[in-house]
Amino acid sequence: MSESEPTTRDRVVELLNTAAFLPSEKERIGQLVQVQELIIHREPDLLDSFFEEVAAFQTDRNSDVRKFVVGFIEEACKKDVAMLPRLVPNIQLLLQDEGVAVVKRVVQAAAQLHRATLAWLSSARTVTPEMEQVWHIITSIKNSIITMIDHDNDGVRTQAIKFLESLVLLQTYTEADSVVRDGEFNLDQVPLTLKVARPRKLEEEARMVLNKLIAFQGSIHISSVNLMTCMSSLTIIARARPQFLGMIINALEILHANLPPTLTKSQVNSVRKHLKIQMLNLLKHPASYDYHEHITTVLNDLGITASEVNKSMPSKDQIRKRVRRDKSAEEVSESPNKKPRVDHEESSKNKKEKKEEVEVERKNSAIDITQRWLVEKLTPDNVASLVMVTMLNLPDEMPPLFSAGYSPITAAGTSPQIQHVGRLIASQLTAAGVGPGVEQAKEEEAKTSSNMDQESDEESKEISRLVGGKVQVQEEDTMQSGPVLVPAGVIGRPLRHKIKTMKLAEVTKPLSSSSNTKLQSLLFKRLMRCDKVMLHGEGPKHRMRILTVLSGCISHQESDALEDFILEDMQNRADLLFSWLFSEYSVNHDFSLINKILNIGGKKVQKKDKNYQEILGNIVSKVLLKPASKERDEFLSRLFLECPHVPEDLILSLVRVGSQGTDSIISVANTLKDTAEWRPLTAKPALKTLSLLATHDQDSVREVVTPILLDLCEHENLSEIVTEVATVYLKYLLLETPPDSLCSHNFGRPNEPNEWTEPLVKACLYLYLALLPLNQALIHDLAQVYVKTVNEAKRAILRLLEGPIRHMGMDSPQLLKLVETCPKGGETLITRIIHILTEKAPPSEALVCRVRELYNRRVSDVRFLIPVLTGLSKKEVIAVLPKLIKLNPHVVKEVFNRLWGVTLDTGASPLTPVDLLVALHLIDPDKCDVKTVIKATGLCFAERGIYTAEVLAFVLQQLMEQPQLPTLFMRTVIQTLTHYPKLLSFIMNILQRLIIKQVWKQRKVWEGFIKCCQRAVPQSFTVLLQLPPAQLSDVFNSASDLHSQLLSHIATLTENQRAHIPASLLEVIEGHNPSSQGSRPVDLPPSAQEM
Repeated sequence: MSESEPTTRDRVVELLNTAAFLPSEKERIGQLVQVQELIIHREPDLLDSFFEEVAAFQTDRNSDVRKFVVGFIEEACKKDVAMLPRLVPNIQLLLQDEGVAVVKRVVQAAAQLHRATLAWLSSARTVTPEMEQVWHIITSIKNSIITMIDHDNDGVRTQAIKFLESLVLLQTYTEADSVVRDGEFNLDQVPLTLKVARPRKLEEEARMVLNKLIAFQGSIHISSVNLMTCMSSLTIIARARPQFLGMIINALEILHANLPPTLTKSQVNSVRKHLKIQMLNLLKHPASYDYHEHITTVLNDLGITASEVNKSMPSKDQIRKRVRRDKSAEEVSESPNKKPRVDHEESSKNKKEKKEEVEVERKNSAIDITQRWLVEKLTPDNVASLVMVTMLNLPDEMPPLFSAGYSPITAAGTSPQIQHVGRLIASQLTAAGVGPGVEQAKEEEAKTSSNMDQESDEESKEISRLVGGKVQVQEEDTMQSGPVLVPAGVIGRPLRHKIKTMKLAEVTKPLSSSSNTKLQSLLFKRLMRCDKVMLHGEGPKHRMRILTVLSGCISHQESDALEDFILEDMQNRADLLFSWLFSEYSVNHDFSLINKILNIGGKKVQKKDKNYQEILGNIVSKVLLKPASKERDEFLSRLFLECPHVPEDLILSLVRVGSQGTDSIISVANTLKDTAEWRPLTAKPALKTLSLLATHDQDSVREVVTPILLDLCEHENLSEIVTEVATVYLKYLLLETPPDSLCSHNFGRPNEPNEWTEPLVKACLYLYLALLPLNQALIHDLAQVYVKTVNEAKRAILRLLEGPIRHMGMDSPQLLKLVETCPKGGETLITRIIHILTEKAPPSEALVCRVRELYNRRVSDVRFLIPVLTGLSKKEVIAVLPKLIKLNPHVVKEVFNRLWGVTLDTGASPLTPVDLLVALHLIDPDKCDVKTVIKATGLCFAERGIYTAEVLAFVLQQLMEQPQLPTLFMRTVIQTLTHYPKLLSFIMNILQRLIIKQVWKQRKVWEGFIKCCQRAVPQSFTVLLQLPPAQLSDVFNSASDLHSQLLSHIATLTENQRAHIPASLLEVIEGHNPSSQGSRPVDLPPSAQEM
């Protein structure tokens, strides 16, 4: 023994003793981690001495400590397989743990222990009874975990899937193309002579588990996490065991066509993306060559391009090697055997493999047969009839599963697309168990199963020996008797001895006052704590009666102790509380019979430290300090409804819960609601408290309290109380500074500002505005307060008014009355109300009538008419148009949008776009300056969707018909030509008509005429040649470039064409000299310059 061992041993003992008494689970785990490091990694010789002490912590209350124990057992067994018989029973016990986290950790460890146990059995020369017991326990654990695939917890199911994956990889043979990790143990290393765990049975179990895993993947109610985990596990199995490749590809193909309907759209996208990754991984495997067609079909349907598929395929060299190897294997299998096959285990294995291949081929052939049958039936007529029949069954909304998985069909009607559709339908029919392929598969299965039964009967009678002879063996019906393995560290509970009942002798002599008080106190404390002992007969009843009597003379400390005792189990000790409260209430009001007897006897009644109101208040305060729960809320409501009396001061003091968080406020609000409904005498303070809480600064509090108040307002007698409180808060806005009652920590506003702020104003308005739709007459008081309050409050009222006004509607008689009797100074409020009412609906006739009367009688601001513009006549709108366009550009834009019908879904405008633009041109310059009109017309031209070429043509046509052309006419013509060049011929027609109307008599229009001709060159030459000589000369003087251009144009004309031009015009054109004529630049007025 080395010198360091005692030191290490002492250190381990010290750590274990410390861990046993540490209160914190983190500290305990820290100590145990050090123990694990010492006895497993540093001094493995100590493992045999201390493993039981560590395993004993599996009974710890904390789940993290129990999880550590599982990890310790796993590491210990991996370090020393001799620990398996001692610690495997502990794993079996921990598998039944109540903690989900512990169960998941046990499932993880079971996979490693399963592999370690099988390797232990395989390496042993002889199998002892102890080994058989360990394998029996591992088998039991394995069977329990297999059933956990249907566990209620999603995480446990995930770990069970990973365990099944490791089981399949462990209990199957590898192949040439298997993807195997270095040092991985599997069935290849298990000797055929191992009787405890026969390889053939293990392989059969692995195949059964694989089928269970595939069936679980196809279940309807599988979660997205479990589904993706199952897909990953199947892909790993397929890559590691290519013999299952066809079965797994077929399962994934069926999954692609039948995704679970319980998945959401985002989950479907995740599953499809994961399926795409798994199929690409399978495509890269060399053994997937025979299934490339199926894999590529699914990948193409998932949106993978052909180039991406080609990149993922194995190289041609790998495919050639695979084909040569398969071909050579077939040749070897076809060649006659030179020696008799004596290894019966290998024969059994080959037969099982052939059986599995038959199952895979049968599964694939079922889909293939159904696919061929469907392709023949998918004619255009049948497809059209099928679509028309199923149209009646389509849902109203597209399911998220379909929308997430649908991809557009690019090659509809082609042969590959028909084959693809046929395979999708065949997969769905095969999964549902219908179709010609399934029927044929059932017939083949019946034949195959009979053959397999005969072979299995033959196999069960004999086993092969390496030498070649056969030895008959008897089947073991029962397991050999062996040692019983007991979980380490689990010590039996000691026997509990029956407690003897202690009998007290009767006390005959009288007690002193101090002794009497002391004994009463002791009796009170003992009775208070023996509630779990007196569970039968009349004991609980007598105990409660004695406690109630004793509570009349207890001290302040004992009263607090009784309160705490009752609140430890509120539901079961509520009867004691109500008995106590009724007793105290009777004492306070001289209803108590004991007090009357004492008074008659002349005895002085001791003055109580606590009265009824104090006790009830303390109980309520302590209840509210408890964490929020359904039990707490029910108890609080029951307390207020069943106690003899609820003091008004107590109800009003509940405002303090405003500083205790949302959960407490919700509980108190619901309690006060029940109190107001079922206890009429306390309804007023309850409603007052609720109304105070409705002014809280936090939205979450108001969103809970306000609906409760609105429900209570359905009772007429209760609504008056709430309205009274709301009106008081509203009239606070008439004060110059906010009152102190608004600023309190209970309302979320601990600071006391010296002036009105937006949060304080909102606090006064929240409840009032919430009541406004229920009691619409309140709008008049709001208007009176609005006139007299400060500007900050006015702005807040205008912002918060939208919701209540929309609920009231424009047909509300009270709103119409308010508009009709608008208080002086409340014009902005009325305007805001009308804006809200007409924002999404045309104004009613009654509203338009009252607004018109108010505008004509008192309010001269034209903005007052904007909300009801669409309800005015055409003449009225045109009359106020000069005032409207003088407003802010944003307001003018809103006016035009209303007239164009952009902001309203219904209702007709009094002015069409043509009428509006014409009216803008005809505005009297004395009423509005030209620049303002130009800005207004610019807003019209900016709306290309409204003022199209056809609309502008109508506008110009109407303006041409005016007796006198508007000043801005030619500017509009030029803008029309700029926006819509296709109207050039129409513009030329307009210019020709202007010559007839002698446009040169209106100087501003004439200047615009010349500017338009400049922009319309060369089409305007025809118009210019129609002008009189004097006017043409004026054109040349104003625009000298037109002279040179026109001169060049005439030079290109033929003699016949020049003959049609009057000589006087030719003389002006050819003889015009700007310098000799003394041409001068024409000073255009501002309006013409802006054209």
